[in-house]
Amino acid sequence: MDINDPKEMKEQIDFLKAYIKLETQKRTPNREGMIDALRESLNVANSEIRGVEKSRYETTPTPWENISNEVLYGKLTEYQQGMYQHAVKKFGEEVVKKLLEESMQ
Repeated sequence: MDINDPKEMKEQIDFLKAYIKLETQKRTPNREGMIDALRESLNVANSEIRGVEKSRYETTPTPWENISNEVLYGKLTEYQQGMYQHAVKKFGEEVVKKLLEESMQ
């Protein structure tokens, strides 16, 4: 991580905040929290998340309000995969692993 690059630091912080929100919802889910975490993730890594959805043949967008809690819960892991792919592309795998390791303690 280049600590002299404020834009990169902000992107890493945004990634971590969204990723941790997803992880928190996996541990203690509630409908509003899951929707919020999924939305925030899309703001950070939209194209990678959509790529994961497309690979699972989920190409028809459905409003969050019309999705069951079980499906929302399943999307948490899916969105984390997209977030991880995004961060690896942007920062490199070693940086991402270190960020996650330090933040999940």
